[in-house]
Amino acid sequence: MPLAVCVLNIHLKANKMKSSTEDNTIQKIRLDKWLKTTRLARTRSQAEKLCEARRVKVNGHTVKPSKLIHIGDTITIRYKTRNRSFEVLGITHKSIAAEEARQLYAEHLPKLSEESAKLLEVYLRQDRLTRRQRKNKGRPTKKERRQLEKLRGW
Repeated sequence: MPLAVCVLNIHLKANKMKSSTEDNTIQKIRLDKWLKTTRLARTRSQAEKLCEARRVKVNGHTVKPSKLIHIGDTITIRYKTRNRSFEVLGITHKSIAAEEARQLYAEHLPKLSEESAKLLEVYLRQDRLTRRQRKNKGRPTKKERRQLEKLRGW
């Protein structure tokens, strides 16, 4: 067999092996990388900190940032006020647009009764109003302090 044909065969075999390993690795990805690409964490280091603070669970188990996740896994993230649960629908190693990133997961929302939903809506509305009023206020002025004292009955 001529040398050129042998080199060509070796090159083709190497390309086949490379493509087959790429196909296998696309089926799993590190948790911190997935959180970054799906924009559930702003940076990879923030995703690592979430995992190290034991705020992330995969299929009900607390995990490290290096955990390899697969399509179909359930990821639960505990934020300050609530838990969010996601199912992994896709995996990519590239940075993608926000709309495409949302296609990589499905969020599982808890089912609430009508009464609970109304209470939650009222609570969130009230919380938004109070946050808006408090925002950038700082220290109360002399007039505001007098009004507060009058309200409190001092």
